[in-house]
Amino acid sequence: MATNKDFSILITGTGFSGICVGIQLKKAGIHNFTIVEKANDVGGTWRDNTYPGAACDVKSNLYSYSFEPNPNWTRAYSPQAEILAYIKHCVKKYDLGKHILFDWEVKAAKYDEKKAMWEVTNQRNETIKANVAIVGNGPLHIPSLPDIEGIEDFKGAVFHSAQWKHDFDFNDKNVCVIGTGASAIQFVPEIQPKVKKLFLMQRTAPWVLPKPDGEFTPTESTLFEKIPLIQKLNRDFIYYLNEAQVVGMMYNDNILKLGEVIGKRHINKYIKDPELRRKLTPTFKLGCKRVLLSNNYYQALAQPNLEVITDGIQKFTKDSVVTNDGKSRKIDAVILGTGFHVADSFQYYNVQGKNGVQLKDVLHDAPEAYYGTSVHQFPNLFIMLGPNTGLGHNSMIYMIESQTNYILDAVQKMMQQNIKSIDVKKEVQTKFNEEIQKKLVGTIWLSGCKSWYLSADGKNHTVWPGFTLEFRNRTKNINLNDYNLEKISVKKEEAELV
Repeated sequence: MATNKDFSILITGTGFSGICVGIQLKKAGIHNFTIVEKANDVGGTWRDNTYPGAACDVKSNLYSYSFEPNPNWTRAYSPQAEILAYIKHCVKKYDLGKHILFDWEVKAAKYDEKKAMWEVTNQRNETIKANVAIVGNGPLHIPSLPDIEGIEDFKGAVFHSAQWKHDFDFNDKNVCVIGTGASAIQFVPEIQPKVKKLFLMQRTAPWVLPKPDGEFTPTESTLFEKIPLIQKLNRDFIYYLNEAQVVGMMYNDNILKLGEVIGKRHINKYIKDPELRRKLTPTFKLGCKRVLLSNNYYQALAQPNLEVITDGIQKFTKDSVVTNDGKSRKIDAVILGTGFHVADSFQYYNVQGKNGVQLKDVLHDAPEAYYGTSVHQFPNLFIMLGPNTGLGHNSMIYMIESQTNYILDAVQKMMQQNIKSIDVKKEVQTKFNEEIQKKLVGTIWLSGCKSWYLSADGKNHTVWPGFTLEFRNRTKNINLNDYNLEKISVKKEEAELV
């Protein structure tokens, strides 16, 4: 067990990533850590995204920590409120509250090479120094806002799905929704019955499959609680069923054609108008972009008060949206279902490593890291859910736990071996990413569609190309030979006491 009580750790964010790291540090007997949070409550993306219909698209028993099963899920796919409650439960159970500083938004982080310490500064110019910094913000916290002519002149309500205006009255309103991604397919069916008219701006039709959702029965919940093995077996079944999709995504996309058949049947079942059916039928292979799940999306789109528009937006006026075909439509509100900065999220980070190098410059066009965790020239900095750790088929919680294992092993070895700093070798990072990009060639993710998986260089720096089990095995322990090490210089008599 690591025993250096002066060794300090700073974690940013209280979503699944930051909370997981905090829990595992405590389990390992490491208590000198602080978690900073920009908001006034825990939860990360599940705190911020409170739009109507917000829910997970990974089944509940898998979208949770393996070490903290929850027998009290009400549905196969949990709604936002239950996931947030689960995170709060974990914080309370593992007594993380005393480690969290709220209203503490990171504005800058700078590595002090002489001291081998990170200096992290917030919005009030308060500073925390730590031996190790762990970025647990995740990629889904910076809304992507479209740059459309005249939108700043529009006099009605404008808000992103992650900044939902719960006081806005949708009744008898004309509403313009931009985007048909994961958020939009959840909130559109919720607001469609309330509005006078809904104009849905679609750039690309997504694949939307039926969602095998449903309530857990009291019997199922009791069995999960009384016989935890049953819930574990259910979790394992879901995991391996999801994991099998990698075969189609990476090696033989013909396997995914069954999904395309199901998707087209789903459209045909609810969309009877031939022109609308044409608009809603994807023109790319299933899996190239994120596959969506919904049991009420197409039903909403078939209603007479909803119009799907594919012409693109030319501009906004003070009270209208004008499409590229010249048509003007009066509207009262604009909802941005435009997602988040993912592949380019690092451009918003003010993180300075060795020799004054900025993280946003290093990761701007082609974000690369070692196991999505370490970046050359940024010693003692670990990133959660960094480049090429994303998934198109399984639970991100699995990847979070894997990275946590890796980081915890690194921290323990640093403490036990008096290591002052570790910096992944450039050649190791380069070789790893060459391997990643080679594996991605010919996969479904590079089959021709435009998606948020792709970075400015046209490559996929988002998705892990392979089985998550492989990622878990490769990140079980850190190999210090992959890193440049700087050890603490100690006197002989001091070293004997350690």
